[in-house]
Amino acid sequence: MPVSTPHPKYELYKPIWSRTRDAVKGSVAVKEKKHIYLPVPDPDTLDERLGTGTLRYRQYITRAVFANFTGRTKNALVGAAFRKEPAIDIPSGLDYLINDATGDGLSLEQLAKDELANLLECGRSFLLVDYPQADEGLTREQVNSLGLKANVVPYDCEQVINWKTEAVNGRKLLTKIVLAENYSVSADEFEHDVEVQYRVLRLRPEGYSQQIYREEMPFTEEFFPTKSDGTRWTEIPALFVGSKNNDSTVDDAPLADIAEVNIAHYRNSADYEESCFITGQPTLFLTTSLSAEQFEESNPDGIKLGSRAGHLLGETGSATLLQPNANSLVLEAMKAKEQQMVAIGARIITDRGSNETAEGARIRFASENSVLGDIVGNLSSALKKCISWCGEFMGVADDVQIIINKEFYDKSVDPQLIMSMVQLMDRQIISDQDIFNRLRAAGIIEGERTLDDVRDELEDLSPV
Repeated sequence: MPVSTPHPKYELYKPIWSRTRDAVKGSVAVKEKKHIYLPVPDPDTLDERLGTGTLRYRQYITRAVFANFTGRTKNALVGAAFRKEPAIDIPSGLDYLINDATGDGLSLEQLAKDELANLLECGRSFLLVDYPQADEGLTREQVNSLGLKANVVPYDCEQVINWKTEAVNGRKLLTKIVLAENYSVSADEFEHDVEVQYRVLRLRPEGYSQQIYREEMPFTEEFFPTKSDGTRWTEIPALFVGSKNNDSTVDDAPLADIAEVNIAHYRNSADYEESCFITGQPTLFLTTSLSAEQFEESNPDGIKLGSRAGHLLGETGSATLLQPNANSLVLEAMKAKEQQMVAIGARIITDRGSNETAEGARIRFASENSVLGDIVGNLSSALKKCISWCGEFMGVADDVQIIINKEFYDKSVDPQLIMSMVQLMDRQIISDQDIFNRLRAAGIIEGERTLDDVRDELEDLSPV
């Protein structure tokens, strides 16, 4: 089978990912898909070649309004997770990752934000730790002079087209991953033409290898990346990140349900706007006893609506303005879908004017926060693992700590609680680390400060 053969689960979930991505992007992306999301009212007029229909359909799609509840919800959830800076503690040999984690200038915090957004949209992401190739036989000093550094390469779930796992020495490991990448084929500097190549990651008995395929054929030889000590990898330094766990199974996309209702809301909007356009204008109906010649003679300029003109309709003539009653059926359907999105978790569209207490909001969105908390925990764990792999590439072995905030709401610090915690610490029931964690969760202590920093500062204080 060719290298571009997709995994069966990839084919199953790709339409869901595509729909959610489009809903997050907003009106331009949704309307660009035309009848895929907004069926043509008269299917017999559909032009399959152009993906559109008659003038009526073009007007129909233009009047439709896509209110981007899905994208706004995603932004709100990412903002809730990063309302406080993540706590990052990595060894000095890897501190370059803080400002450039991906090798192209993306900071570690921004990488975490992007990956959280991907996980909310699709429930799945992929991170590969890679090291630029260098000639064999170079010394450590020569490698350092070249500025070669390990980095974390993120891939969207749509780029991971195939994968396999096997039990190796009692561990379930990834043994093959096929990644679809774009590479430039532009003839000059102003073009943006790209084609697809496939990067194949394999775990062989002799170690982890990479190979590039183009046009379904091998483009490079299979090569084996090594660690800083020259040994080969016994695992692929890459992992899936999921909304439920970090294994190779495809997890549900948290925003998929909201996206589906959001697009249904868009279809209702198209019907409602067309109804308003077609029947919203009042229509004038006339009855007259005049003949056509008499009517034209009496009203040489025709009939105009308004109070500045008079019209002769004859002895038994009359004029009536007819206007339809409000079409509330479609409008009620739209409102019902908005409530569905609120129930699913789109708190960004909740009525801010309500008198709901903060604690009530916490309870009402407990399930949503549980999902977001799981994703944040999975992402923190994945980034920690990737930084450790970078350390193996760079020859840096030390503890790594990265914790993304899980306190999605403001929590007030009760002075009595703090005093009680101090008393518990004096009785050696809890430690100063517990008090420190509570104060940092409340935002009183900044995220990048550690307990050791606080202890060092206290030691430097003058007793006076």
